[in-house]
Amino acid sequence: MNILITGATGFVGRHLVQRLKQDHHTIKVLSRNGARASRKLGVPAFSWNYAKEDAPAEALENTQIIIHLMGENIGSGRWTKERKREIYDSRIVSARKLVAAAPASLECFVCASAIGIYPGEGDDVYNESYAVPAQVGFMQTICRDWEAEAAKIENKGVRRVSIRTGIVLGDGGMLDKLLPVFKIGLGGPVGDGHQWLPWIHIDDLVSIYVTAALDTRYHGPINAVSPSPVRYRQFATALGKALHRPAFFPTPAFVLILALGEAAALALNSYHIIPTRLLQEYDFKFKFTDLPTALEDLFSKG
Repeated sequence: MNILITGATGFVGRHLVQRLKQDHHTIKVLSRNGARASRKLGVPAFSWNYAKEDAPAEALENTQIIIHLMGENIGSGRWTKERKREIYDSRIVSARKLVAAAPASLECFVCASAIGIYPGEGDDVYNESYAVPAQVGFMQTICRDWEAEAAKIENKGVRRVSIRTGIVLGDGGMLDKLLPVFKIGLGGPVGDGHQWLPWIHIDDLVSIYVTAALDTRYHGPINAVSPSPVRYRQFATALGKALHRPAFFPTPAFVLILALGEAAALALNSYHIIPTRLLQEYDFKFKFTDLPTALEDLFSKG
């Protein structure tokens, strides 16, 4: 298949490109710096400044599948007014322009989304049937509008899938930030540690993206999380055990709030999310369903 990927130089994108190359698909990439992306990934790449220009027609030509991962990192620094605008526009505006420029050859549009579409409170369990209210916070607004823009591709007769991604475990993302602290024995739960953490191994997430792109049964929103979510305290204990380090040092909620402001919600919110559609509609087979095994696999790879 001819596949165009945005955000391909990021944590998830790198793994996805590698998998699709192994499967002998024809890959193209849209990136802020096309030349650098091409050198890094070993595939043709086109430069695109989504804020100033439409998606380049030459990149979209003959494309059958678009996988849209582009988006500013929500976990880097405080959410100032300017930063919020960058986080929002990098997802919503870019999706809007890709939908507008979709070629006649396009069969499927797979767009990233996130578990941030859910309220992030308490022990209530959520699946894909949840309806986002009109008045919600920043993260829910982003995810709702992101999916709404992607869904407009359906008006062109194109199948659309929105991948609501949880906390991805691999050689990047949250784990990358936690490892230095845990390795010196200073890791532990964040806040009271009771918040739910919907994790997923990078290999399973890549498989979900590939399957969603190629299997025509897949459509609409899909929760890309392990069927076995854990509380943050359990996660910290498992990570400490995998590293043979103690994990008893909590980070109080007020410290995160002072340091990160509104962005502290990324660590403090509780997301009890279940991958209902993957399990019940598509019978997707997860490779990693328990956290200790997932961590053991990641650390065995160095």
